[in-house]
Amino acid sequence: MNLAPSTLRSLGRGSAVSWALAIVLLAVNGAAIVGLVSSRREAEAIAADDLALQTLADARALESVLATLRGDLLFLSQAPPLSRALETLESPDPFHQRQSRLDIEGTLYLFVQSHPVIERLIVFNANGRPLLGAGRRGGSPMFMGRVQMESEGIASDATVRSVWPLGPRPDSGTLEVWVSPDALLAIVAPTPGGQLTLERDEAPRAPSTTRPPPSPGAFVVRQEVAASNWSPPIRWTLVRRENGSRLLESVESLARLVRANVVANLLVMSVALLLGAFAFRQARRAARLEAENRHQAQVRELERRVQHSDRLASLGRLAAGFAHEINNPLAGMSNYLSLLRDDLGAGRVAEAPALVERVQEGLNRVAAIVRRVLSFADPATHPRVEVDLADVLDRTVEFVRANPEFRHLEFRVDASPRPLLIHGDPTTLGQLFLNLVLNAAHAQPGSGRVDVRAGSDAASKSAVVIVEDRGSGLSAEVLRRLFEPFHSTRGSTGLGLAICRGIVGEHGGTIRAENRKSGGARFFVELPKAGVN
Repeated sequence: MNLAPSTLRSLGRGSAVSWALAIVLLAVNGAAIVGLVSSRREAEAIAADDLALQTLADARALESVLATLRGDLLFLSQAPPLSRALETLESPDPFHQRQSRLDIEGTLYLFVQSHPVIERLIVFNANGRPLLGAGRRGGSPMFMGRVQMESEGIASDATVRSVWPLGPRPDSGTLEVWVSPDALLAIVAPTPGGQLTLERDEAPRAPSTTRPPPSPGAFVVRQEVAASNWSPPIRWTLVRRENGSRLLESVESLARLVRANVVANLLVMSVALLLGAFAFRQARRAARLEAENRHQAQVRELERRVQHSDRLASLGRLAAGFAHEINNPLAGMSNYLSLLRDDLGAGRVAEAPALVERVQEGLNRVAAIVRRVLSFADPATHPRVEVDLADVLDRTVEFVRANPEFRHLEFRVDASPRPLLIHGDPTTLGQLFLNLVLNAAHAQPGSGRVDVRAGSDAASKSAVVIVEDRGSGLSAEVLRRLFEPFHSTRGSTGLGLAICRGIVGEHGGTIRAENRKSGGARFFVELPKAGVN
């Protein structure tokens, strides 16, 4: 049967339309596949960034735990039971030797019990012979005998060995510590399935993120963990392995949806073309928004933790400074009250008013310190009056001299016969010189002398106060960081001299320190005299 030319033309047009629809369908399906691959790559990049950020936070947390553990080990190695371990264990008195041994073993046992990351603690003498030890077996602390220390005192590949000197002398022996990296990791990030592992590095390695290979793939993120102040220094790499299929679950779900759309396009070309493209665009946008929201939520949580840590640190510094400042007047008041009680008991009432006046002076200083702390909430200018430095120095030295703790010291005050008038706050000035005189007294545990001299400097038109002691002096490192907060050489809060510098600065003066040629330290305080512009 012959077809009419019009029919042929209609069939041709229908075939052309069919081919055109097929080409459009193939183009749409191809675009969907390309978009799917692009969406997967974007999801991989976002997941890699999230894992890198999380791994960095875990690495910093691990370094923080190592720093805290180092402080605890440093305190343990310098504690009296261990710093005098060799001396007490070699005592000729058997009873004293046994009591000291029990004390040291108890200290090691309690430390292992309270620090689950510690595998072993062994005390060695200067010749490298093990003396005492405590370890862990089956997760429980235990004492170690000599055979155990010699046979089990070798660190395995799963532990980290560190050496800490006992006491200030090189012949005081050493404390060798074995730390379990797995226990440290369990504290920092207790994740199931072994996602986090630690690898030891011989040389520093830059952080990296490895993209997953074809299924079944995995993300691998590495982050350096360093603790250079350990002996020997610790250098690890924190490795996080994550299942790629779990992270990309939303993208895989999207892929299944797109494949279904492609099959539907083969059945219903025109409708599937529109619906498939629309569904793909919407799903891709939803996946991207969901990944971005997760990323932003993690960033906000990390920022909140950092801000919380900063607030706690500021509160701790304020509390430490307040406690340090108020402790000195309270100690002096306690001494004067003890003297007052003794005088009243002995019937010496004539001396009572003077002691009561000293106690009242201490109360005034405490009240002034409280006012200074409250000024942070309601800052206001402290009232300034003309103050005679000679009178302030006499009262301060008398305040310290009355302390029974310093009866072995001699205090000398050499002030100008004329009044040394400056414009300032008498309470804070008293606190300034009280800190300096107390530091000079503490620097001389045996017999010694504290000299306090005051005079005028004609060149600078300033009042100069010099406080000297005859102690061991200041090392170069101590002189360099002398007025820094929280830096102390005798176990205090390290805020006294920092507060002194702040008081001197408030009065427009300067403070500095040096060593005396004949031994001891010397502090200079220069303050502008009253009436001098």
